[in-house]
Amino acid sequence: MPYAAADRLEFIKRSGITPASRTLDLGGVLNEELPSSVSGITAKKRLSNAVVMKPALVPFKGEVFDAVVSYHYLDLIPHDMIGYVFREAARTLKKGSNFSFMILLWAPQNEAQRSSLFFNEILKATGAIYIHEFTEISRELSDSGFSDITVETVKREIMIPRDFVRSHLILLASLVKKEQEGGVAGIKTPAKQYFEQVRAYGEAMLPALHFTAKKI
Repeated sequence: MPYAAADRLEFIKRSGITPASRTLDLGGVLNEELPSSVSGITAKKRLSNAVVMKPALVPFKGEVFDAVVSYHYLDLIPHDMIGYVFREAARTLKKGSNFSFMILLWAPQNEAQRSSLFFNEILKATGAIYIHEFTEISRELSDSGFSDITVETVKREIMIPRDFVRSHLILLASLVKKEQEGGVAGIKTPAKQYFEQVRAYGEAMLPALHFTAKKI
């Protein structure tokens, strides 16, 4: 998401990450902004300093990182896996160090963000993305060995460029075709709703919640 580069930099600044910090980037989304970090990814990609791992089994010894960060990677993690991810983050963090991450806030502030909401609702129906509630995240963090949990609402006004909107349209057209072939159910109607919304208002990134928690 090159259009979100400034948003990623602001996330890093709020997280207090420094070049000297030994950082684990869950998802590897911040590899350009944090080139010295270890990128924890789930499939092979051409990223520097990348390690393929499973969300519930991070292949590092305990207490080796000064910080663990995640920029929207947790939006892709199922509810029953969140606790495992948090416990692995706690295990690999040094005591007193921070786990900092952003997740989507499914509460659009304008019509362009509502387009993104419609698109994400379709992805949620296919199992590609998940809604994580504030109370769920806070409880799992506490149960995983974190304290001093803070959360900040990040109100974004980042328009998604036409090229990326076009890729969304292509994806939804493919899902509608699969529905017609009997592979996916309930896609056609919300896809049409998204088509009409994005044509009228464009598309913008939804707001986000930025969580920070300290390992006990």
